[in-house]
Amino acid sequence: MSNKYERSIVLSWYETMLRIRDFENVLDDYNKAGKLYGTTHLYNGQEAVATGICSQLSDEDFILSTHRNHGHAIAKGTDTYKMYAEIFGRKTGTNCGRGGSMHISDYSIGNMGGNGIVGGNFPIALGLAKAIQMDDKENIVVCFSGDGATNEGTFHETMNIASIWNLPIAFVIENNQYAMSSDASRMISGTIVERAQAYNMKSYRIDGQSVVAVADAFKEIKEDLKDGPVLIEAMTYRFRGHSRSDAEKYRSKEEFLKYEDPILNLRKILLSEYDVSLDELALLDEKIYQEMITNAEKAWNDDLAVIDTDKLEEEVYAK
Repeated sequence: MSNKYERSIVLSWYETMLRIRDFENVLDDYNKAGKLYGTTHLYNGQEAVATGICSQLSDEDFILSTHRNHGHAIAKGTDTYKMYAEIFGRKTGTNCGRGGSMHISDYSIGNMGGNGIVGGNFPIALGLAKAIQMDDKENIVVCFSGDGATNEGTFHETMNIASIWNLPIAFVIENNQYAMSSDASRMISGTIVERAQAYNMKSYRIDGQSVVAVADAFKEIKEDLKDGPVLIEAMTYRFRGHSRSDAEKYRSKEEFLKYEDPILNLRKILLSEYDVSLDELALLDEKIYQEMITNAEKAWNDDLAVIDTDKLEEEVYAK
């Protein structure tokens, strides 16, 4: 990498990816202890994608996510204590405990939230980008989705209109190789990156296991957004099952060996190219892990969200 990025930036990437991983690992501990209702979709293995992209966004830039939204939310700057509280159904949560794991949002930093409907975030991204264009602003929209969502009608409809209207949207498709338990190679005709050609849109395939590769690519791609939408296919791999109920019988343990852990990848770079010591990393590792433990415990002890029938329409309809 030849130190093309400042030491503080690379360390901040490491910290963000570790925070995402530890947040979910602690959350999974609560799952296994039987303390959570519903399901969760973990982002383990894909941390480099959200980190490399969101580190280059401002609070005025918007992101939209999917059911697998913890990583994007944290990378954009959403408070992890409030995220835990939301998932635990506490009134101190990001959405007052009413949204849960798949619907974490924080409008103050441009995190427009996750979406439990596969492909449901595409039309919303379209509306946001059109509003930016009409207001003559320079911020952008980044719409994250998985490979399975590219077979939804909303994906193609949104790509078509975004291209016609020349909107500032980056469609980031995280190809983690599986749509639930279906191998992406068996579910998609052709390739995802090629689909942009039908809509006269620039497209890129990037290494989603390297935060450096993601950051390098997005730095250049951001310039293209001045001329219209782009499609990014980030090749990555999820280390956990689709959700907490996934027995993962569709893949072998040997398959995991094909994909390098993005956190360990960056750790090697920090040690070899940035004069970061093992002790320094160990202290950072412990600091972030304890931060997640503390935030989770605090959130767990907060008051449960209470349904007030007089306020059911709040944040559903515009005032």
